[in-house]
Amino acid sequence: MLRCLVVDDEDYARKGLISLLRDFDEVDVVGEASNGYEAISKNKELKPDLIFLDIRMPQMSGLEVADIIMKEKGRAGIVFTTAYDEFAIKAFEVNAVDYLLKPISKSRLRQSIEKIVELNKEENRGHIEDVEKIITELRKNEEYKSTKIYINEKDKIIVLNPSDIVYISSLDGYAYIITTKGSFKSRITLNSLEEQLNYPDFFRGHRSYLVNLNFIESIIPWYNATYALELTGVKEKIPISRSKLNEFKDIMKI
Repeated sequence: MLRCLVVDDEDYARKGLISLLRDFDEVDVVGEASNGYEAISKNKELKPDLIFLDIRMPQMSGLEVADIIMKEKGRAGIVFTTAYDEFAIKAFEVNAVDYLLKPISKSRLRQSIEKIVELNKEENRGHIEDVEKIITELRKNEEYKSTKIYINEKDKIIVLNPSDIVYISSLDGYAYIITTKGSFKSRITLNSLEEQLNYPDFFRGHRSYLVNLNFIESIIPWYNATYALELTGVKEKIPISRSKLNEFKDIMKI
């Protein structure tokens, strides 16, 4: 039996889906959540097999919730729920992840559950990769881009404003996020963070570094006729790779 968590900020939509799910013997609804923070907490507490996750929620979207859950151990399967959105539907059609279009019909819900039951019999790595692809596809649309970075730390979620981030480095599969409020370690990839921080202020001048240009204090000559950056409050010098040198000069007008 699939232990399910239902997440939707609209009470009537959440209760309606739970009511439909009660008619399926394969499913046991073990919890519900009305926002992203609660969803992440309930996922840790209940460890469901499956999460029905609304994409559009205030404060923290379903994409941001999925992003965090996909990086946790014992990851649940995810079925996104969404009102009609042409862009979202096209993104889902590109990948194998299932979604439910609101208002959700019982027949469509049955198809989704049957699909998840089959996936549950197999290694779920493919499903996880599909969810990660969906997040990337949807974030290409300006409407879905996050304005904040969420770091999952033990019993809490750290919310970082882009303007507070000085730089991010990547090492041994971790991202080290250096901010004006402290340093944080995350399993979020540097590529993913670069996509989320798609602002003119951030520059990927090296494969291992993403820098907030507002914190540059000085630019110094470096190895191989390139530059290194000295940032506010940071001892480490951040290199600019030769392949990014001309782009960096154009941005900085030097």
